[in-house]
Amino acid sequence: MHKALIALTVLILITAIVPSASAQLGNNNLCNRATTLEYGDSATGTVDNTTYVVGFCFTGTSGDQVTITMESTSGTLDPYLELADPTGNTLFASNDDADANTRNAQIVFTLTTTGQHLIVASRYGIDQGDSAGNFVLTLAAGGKGNTGNSVPPKGGTPAPEDQIVINITCDTGEQIVGGVQLSFINVNPGFSYTVTAVGLDGFDPVVAVETEPGVGTCNDDAAGAAGSEIAVPDFGRIVASRSTAQVRFTSPRRGNPTNISVGSANGETGQYVLIIEGLAISPSDELDGFAVRVPDSVAAETLSVYMVSKYVDLDPYLELYQGDGLTQAYDEDGNFYEDSVDYNNIEFLFACDDAGVGDCADTPAFPGGGVDIANGSRYVAGELDAGLLVTPNSSLPMLFAFGSVNGASAGEYAIMVIGFVPGN
Repeated sequence: MHKALIALTVLILITAIVPSASAQLGNNNLCNRATTLEYGDSATGTVDNTTYVVGFCFTGTSGDQVTITMESTSGTLDPYLELADPTGNTLFASNDDADANTRNAQIVFTLTTTGQHLIVASRYGIDQGDSAGNFVLTLAAGGKGNTGNSVPPKGGTPAPEDQIVINITCDTGEQIVGGVQLSFINVNPGFSYTVTAVGLDGFDPVVAVETEPGVGTCNDDAAGAAGSEIAVPDFGRIVASRSTAQVRFTSPRRGNPTNISVGSANGETGQYVLIIEGLAISPSDELDGFAVRVPDSVAAETLSVYMVSKYVDLDPYLELYQGDGLTQAYDEDGNFYEDSVDYNNIEFLFACDDAGVGDCADTPAFPGGGVDIANGSRYVAGELDAGLLVTPNSSLPMLFAFGSVNGASAGEYAIMVIGFVPGN
């Protein structure tokens, strides 16, 4: 949950759709005064500087696939949608633009709870926005649903000629097809990092680290990483084999990319666990950023991202964003330029404090045990660690922000990514 946004939304809802704020504070079910909808219903409304949030509620069952569409019918209105629980304290999904060709908003989501659900219809910028006009809102059952904390698709299904394939040319001259690309944002030069990829179910991964566009330092088998023990959420405890890949590197000077990719040693499709070491939240209010994207061929597969503390003094917190302000930082060859990110044009999607509970109850929690890299460090992997399970549904990039809960703790951590390599 993005606490600041939700708090603002709840405040606006209380004043906009409830005559008595004091009465509502005694009963936090915002659906009591919102318009009730059923699957198949449509409703109209107006958003302007007087009423910039309109609430609707419906009753759904966990597992229901729903499509919520907000279309502008007059004026300059730039629609914006949120789906939340009836108190407004848990944000399930949000959307600004349904695709690149429209300003209308749409949420496609698979419900994770049974009961009342709150639809917040607003405008881009909410109280800070300046668009206004009438809209029609439609609630439909079905659609290409997402599960858990899935990212709502923003770009539709690309045409075959537009599909993204992440290729890396190794320092050996070999070219591999990557399954995920993680790009550091605002990384300090001269810091040392270790990246380890362990295959699941016999998969043999390759790791590539780019420190100049298109060319990476690669590794297939790292004998020193064999024997690493990792507690993998939703999979169990694994012991790394000799086919584990690992690259150690030093971050380059600012302006050069630092991209990490995972590929296949033999062109096969497979699942991997990626561990990135050398990271820390210090000072406590610091945020680390990674831009993440996957090729279209595995975009329908789940991607899990975890923030794993090294010691119990750090209480991790993880946020996820997406939007045109991030997409524009990639050139036509797929190179990422962090200075081109427009942070005013990215949209918050989800957040997680503790994996497996609360806002991220649908993200698998860590099984017993931690992360112990044979020639690296050990991480506690406890109940306070954060994680998000997403289904990208496209190759559009996502921004993961890593920090501490309320900016109140500091310490070392590792990033764990569980994903798929498409193969050749």
